[in-house]
Amino acid sequence: MYYFSEEQHNHFFSYLETLDCYITSGDCMEDELEAFGKNDQRQIAALVCQDTKGRLIFPAPYIRILYVLQGEVMLLIDGKEFYYAAGTLILSNKHTHIDYEELCPDTKMICFYFKPTYFTDSLLAQFSEEKLLYRFFVESLKKEAEQVSRYYVFEFDTCDDIHFYSLLLLKQVVKMRYFNNKVTKSAFLLFIVEISQLADEAIRLKDSVVSSELLAFEVLAYMENHLATITLEHTAEVFHFHPNYLSSLLKKNTGLTFTQCLIDLRLKYAKNYLEQTELSIQEIAEEVGYTDKAFFFRIFKKNIGTTPGNYRKQSLSS
Repeated sequence: MYYFSEEQHNHFFSYLETLDCYITSGDCMEDELEAFGKNDQRQIAALVCQDTKGRLIFPAPYIRILYVLQGEVMLLIDGKEFYYAAGTLILSNKHTHIDYEELCPDTKMICFYFKPTYFTDSLLAQFSEEKLLYRFFVESLKKEAEQVSRYYVFEFDTCDDIHFYSLLLLKQVVKMRYFNNKVTKSAFLLFIVEISQLADEAIRLKDSVVSSELLAFEVLAYMENHLATITLEHTAEVFHFHPNYLSSLLKKNTGLTFTQCLIDLRLKYAKNYLEQTELSIQEIAEEVGYTDKAFFFRIFKKNIGTTPGNYRKQSLSS
């Protein structure tokens, strides 16, 4: 475990205090979020609430992660009153109503706001095996029109790595606030994976409604991350389904069987490899799960309309 020393903590804040990420009132928050909403270059916002007077409202229309960095707070979540100390983390969709009030001096709350465009398919796929959080983000994005409040509240120890990664993401987002770079996305992924690893012991409040559509997206993401070795039986075992049920779940939500979904995913990655790498066709076939080169050729030509070699030539000439 990584322990965040007081010296490192102070170094983070001495740097952050040179940047504009602190708010002390509802008006300041409204101004910052209005500027965030109008700036198409920004997909994530990061703020620190401190020395706020009275109650502060965390408004929609964004997915939010709130982390109590230090001090104690009173939270009203959809009208229900809770009291939490440093180490508390709230994950909510845009329909959750959250009010916040500091209970002691020097209280600090880190606030991250995310536009839907932040969560690309490739980003979501990178933490698809972190089931609780993956489900939350996909459900929030796919079901946002249903106007159903979704939230999770976790209580972590301030010695946990969560504390460090929240500050790391804060620093990176504030530093690169006008565009997303790879380091910012990497800091976000580290933060999410660390939350997920400790979630079972730390969760205090949750809403665990999971739709069949969301489960189908979760299965597809798992398949995408295990293309070379995936089978229907193994996937069904991972999700605790009967193989027939798993295939019917995919059919219902995608219109395709498990086998058809797998072919589509493998060919998508095969085309990317042909376009963007110099790997041999044999290497590409094995990379996406086909040990028989001739069989890969047949599947590719049947579905794409040309051979892998011709597809590579066409992509290079276009």
